[in-house]
Amino acid sequence: MHSKPLSVTEITRIIKNTLESQEDLIDMWIVGEISNLTYHSTGHIYFSLKDENAVIHAVFFKYQNKKLSFRLENGMKVLALGTINVYEKRGTYQLVISQVKPEGIGELQKRIEQLKKNLLAEGIFDQKRKRKLPILPRRLGVVTSPTGAAIRDIIKVARKRYPNIDILICPAHVQGSDAPESIARAIALINRPEYGVDVIIAGRGGGSFEDLMPFNEEIVVRAFYHSRVPIVSAVGHQVDHPLCDDAADAYAPTPSAAVEMCIPLKSLFLDEIEFSISRLNSSMESKLRELTSRFQYIQNRRFFLHPLDIVHSRTMMLHDFEKKLHASMKIFLSQCKTKLSSIPSLTAAIKTLLKDKRHSFYLLLQTIEKLSPIALLKRGYSIVTNSKGDIIKRIHDTSIGETVTLEVSDGIMESTITSISEVRRGF
Repeated sequence: MHSKPLSVTEITRIIKNTLESQEDLIDMWIVGEISNLTYHSTGHIYFSLKDENAVIHAVFFKYQNKKLSFRLENGMKVLALGTINVYEKRGTYQLVISQVKPEGIGELQKRIEQLKKNLLAEGIFDQKRKRKLPILPRRLGVVTSPTGAAIRDIIKVARKRYPNIDILICPAHVQGSDAPESIARAIALINRPEYGVDVIIAGRGGGSFEDLMPFNEEIVVRAFYHSRVPIVSAVGHQVDHPLCDDAADAYAPTPSAAVEMCIPLKSLFLDEIEFSISRLNSSMESKLRELTSRFQYIQNRRFFLHPLDIVHSRTMMLHDFEKKLHASMKIFLSQCKTKLSSIPSLTAAIKTLLKDKRHSFYLLLQTIEKLSPIALLKRGYSIVTNSKGDIIKRIHDTSIGETVTLEVSDGIMESTITSISEVRRGF
């Protein structure tokens, strides 16, 4: 017990030193629901964190909340990293916050990362399959909420950049539990050929991490990937990067930026057309001057002023060619006659050749006749065959009593074998 009374300041300072020296109250995570939220004109954010049984005041100073990627709202359940601080003038304590994130964001982020890994392995995010946006689309397709700020921005910017463009809106829920199926269904619908859409913008006008979650769902990412028409993701984010951005052919940070990406300025086309017309006119005038000059030059040449001169000149050339041709033919014929006169008599040469060939023929005929079996028969030889018609070459080819046939040069005889004796030859 103190010997003398303490002032309010002194007791408040003791409380401050006691609380702020507790390590458990420095850089701690607190989970709670936001209430009494105030965005101050200075940039500071004031609110309370509460649960079923207690409330604590909190302050999120401007220099700390610059990196906040979503907007705080009353009733939102968050995780806050902060330190207990005592405000002496009011005698109250509060939580000075350095970081805030929605409760459960860690699990959501893990799920998103796992899905991203799986889709990456499938090639959903392959850069090679991404298509170029059309230079000048005739009809722009839009998938978003028909009542949100995004559609108003898209129409406004599109009409300003190119008033002639057609805009086809396919409404979809972009927030809530039914948003993923609604977005995927709308993308598939607007891709139908009968709608004639050249490019699609799909997205929303920003929001918190939870608001953007439909664009991280697998059904939506695959809808972007399977789009027949080039598609641009325009989710309206600054920090977060939804998976549909990677699946789309292109992405923009806001719907307005997406329109600028898809639709060119009409004035630029008009300037380009005007410049091209000017260049074409200049080129045509230059070409016309060149052709006129050439025509005048040709027109003033002597041959065109006196065309008969050309006929006379060509007639003289033809006469010279004719004389040269006659002279050449005479020389050629004379050479041919000389060659023919030097050739010996063709008839005598042919007779000599035939005589030599006839002599060679008779020699070959005699040789053939000598080798003929008929010639051998004429010399006294005969051909002996047994009853089977086989030629008898040795004594063992027949037997006594067998009737054999003998063929000589002028006929055939039959004979019966009465005896057989072996004769040994000296060769």
